[in-house]
Amino acid sequence: MLIKFKVENYKSFDKEQSLSMVSGSTRDHADHVYDMKDQGILRTAVIFGSNGSGKTNLVKAMIASRDLIFGYPIPKNDYCRIDPENSKRATAFEYTVELNGTQYAYGFEVLLSSGEILTEWLYNLSNRGRHSKIFFRTKDAIETELDLQDEDSKCFEVYSMEARSAGWIPFITVMSKAPEREGSKLSVINRLMRWFTNSLRIVAAGTSLNYNINGNLSDFTGNTLPHYGTGISGIRYEDVKDRSNMIPPDLLEQMMRDIGNRSEPIGTIRSPSGIFTLTVGKSGEPILKKMMFDHNGTSFEYTEESDGTKRLVELLPLLNGNDLKDLTYVVDEIDRSLHPQMTQKFIRDFESLPKDLRRQLIVTTHESRLMDLDIVRRDEIWFVEKDTAGTSKIYSLEAFGERKDRRIDKAYLDGRYGAIPCFRSIFPDLEL
Repeated sequence: MLIKFKVENYKSFDKEQSLSMVSGSTRDHADHVYDMKDQGILRTAVIFGSNGSGKTNLVKAMIASRDLIFGYPIPKNDYCRIDPENSKRATAFEYTVELNGTQYAYGFEVLLSSGEILTEWLYNLSNRGRHSKIFFRTKDAIETELDLQDEDSKCFEVYSMEARSAGWIPFITVMSKAPEREGSKLSVINRLMRWFTNSLRIVAAGTSLNYNINGNLSDFTGNTLPHYGTGISGIRYEDVKDRSNMIPPDLLEQMMRDIGNRSEPIGTIRSPSGIFTLTVGKSGEPILKKMMFDHNGTSFEYTEESDGTKRLVELLPLLNGNDLKDLTYVVDEIDRSLHPQMTQKFIRDFESLPKDLRRQLIVTTHESRLMDLDIVRRDEIWFVEKDTAGTSKIYSLEAFGERKDRRIDKAYLDGRYGAIPCFRSIFPDLEL
């Protein structure tokens, strides 16, 4: 579960900025808060701001930092170019997460011009009020406060040398290759990598091709769509005979490897050509079926549906209670192509998921009608705004201490909280 994300010197973010999921002083919507030992963690964060304010850059910061952990370098020019001197300054990311009841802070500083990781750290924040150093990496060494014995000590030494020789590869990426052993003090690194791999799910704006290995996604979508007023009464599947123009061959091969030889696996693929399910036949051959949408007896392909329906189909798996627990979803432009009431219903449906699923939803949006304190808490509303220098700042509505009966959306559009467009006349000579 995500507690806080920090970013510095990345795209429009110059000085350190942070998004916190720690609950504030408001007592409304207590069901939106997961109770930890000494604080509450929010289910939702809804982020507002004008076009070009930096909302998408916040999502991109999460993508870039996660990609580096997965072994993909961050582009050299992605530092904050408002100040040319920033090219010589480290770009930093930090995640504070909760794993199995314990809080950890993981982050790194990387010099983008060279791609070299300057520092990297992982701390246990729940050790009797003292921050315990699991590891701290510099250019010259990787040290730990853990009392490592035997196999743990050997692994730490070997993988430390490998990470330092690589330069730009994070230590947790290298260390997570070691087999996880019961009782190992280093197993937290494997758990953290699983969180980045499985639990942090980011839906970027314009995402057009992805897949999941989950037999319930398609069934869940078919059962849920009729409740969203799209005119769809259900879904069915048609066999695909010619796969050549449907799914990229490399993706098909990757899915076949991921599915393996399990008896009832289903891979769900979403692409510009449609939505498909992939299963493995008795002889190991791929069986591809295309999802069709029924409108009171008449079937239509995914490509024939409205942009709003397509967007809804992208988002509905976030509500699937049969998926994993402890998931943090980040969605850029959640309101894209959706009617305002549909966006509101989606947020309400997410908030009504059983708390034991431990789901979080972080979204960016222009839909001011989500600034409804009957839908979200005051501390779940965030803003991103560019200052006069052109750098992005993140701040919460909680800082304004608004009353529950205030029309937040109207006050926002009136400019009370900033983070709105400032227009100038295109034709000043025509003004009276």
